[in-house]
Amino acid sequence: MAGKGSGERYFEVSAGMASHARAFGPGRFDFASEGEAGGQLVRCTAGELELFGHAGEWVIPADHMVYIPPSRMFRLRARIPSSGVVAKFCAKEVAWLHNGCWVGAVSDFAGGMTDYALRWSAEAASSDKKARCFFVTLGEMLPDWFRHERILWTPYAENSSIQKVIDFASRRGPGVTLPEVADHAGMSERTLRRHLQAELGQSWREFIREMRMNRAMELLRKEGRSITETAFEVGFSSSSAFSSAFFGYVGKTPSVYAKSFSQGVRSRSGALHTGDL
Repeated sequence: MAGKGSGERYFEVSAGMASHARAFGPGRFDFASEGEAGGQLVRCTAGELELFGHAGEWVIPADHMVYIPPSRMFRLRARIPSSGVVAKFCAKEVAWLHNGCWVGAVSDFAGGMTDYALRWSAEAASSDKKARCFFVTLGEMLPDWFRHERILWTPYAENSSIQKVIDFASRRGPGVTLPEVADHAGMSERTLRRHLQAELGQSWREFIREMRMNRAMELLRKEGRSITETAFEVGFSSSSAFSSAFFGYVGKTPSVYAKSFSQGVRSRSGALHTGDL
């Protein structure tokens, strides 16, 4: 394992370590790993985290979480002062459903459970049977928190032509069309569809839908756009159609999602201040 930056101690999992949780931040950090011995649930309570892996990159804003499976190469970075909680599973308590990392919104229940996990440091958990039982239970529940569709993910492609497609579509935004992208990539629409499915496991429709929703989340989260403005920006002809699609993708209506950021960090996260990393 190779780490860097003062956040290193927060995200390393060593052999023989007991499952436990700890708070981090507020602060900036940049941690890189060739793979840790255990899986980690990282919840962002303030600021914004960036995660990089071999299959792509993710954004983890406040009130979102990511599960990083064991032995996965990753880089976790906070470019702005950020805070959160990391729960470390050191005894294979999690039967993970997905191939790689997955990001999701934090429900009230998930937030309460990760807060409760802070009762046990690595040292305290090593001799506490309740801690072992708690992390087994948490590990069994965790996969259910990530049964939704993948969100806040920008994929990487092994095929340079498809990576060119991803980069071009990202620059053009959610209004980009299949003929435009195919022409830029120098291939037919049918060939592009086939390569997208083979490389990313997505149809063109799924690819552009994910791009639209991720952009919508960014507009609501960072720029405070109205629902109507956001709907038109990402290519919907009506706010009702957008709201329905957004709810199906995120599990929250656009208004509820936006409100959670306009009100700032939940009051329970105030207890997580632990000083600079």
